[in-house]
Amino acid sequence: MDSTVLKDQDVAYEVELRFRPDGPAVLGVWSEPETAEKLFMEWLGLYGQAGTVLTLTTLAEGTMRPVKSWTYESSLKMAGAA
Repeated sequence: MDSTVLKDQDVAYEVELRFRPDGPAVLGVWSEPETAEKLFMEWLGLYGQAGTVLTLTTLAEGTMRPVKSWTYESSLKMAGAA
């Protein structure tokens, strides 16, 4: 992700949707975590089916960190959760 997308922002939240694991991605980037969380859940409701991969990550100080992910096969996973 190009960190210049949100100029003058310290933190960005990215939601990535793929209709198959290594397929092309649809991306959304926001400065507010509530907006990213809302879109993550909306996209899950609209596109959550076998093969879909949905991830929410945060970019802070140049480091990408996972927040949560969803696949049909493994359901919702939170970062740091087993």
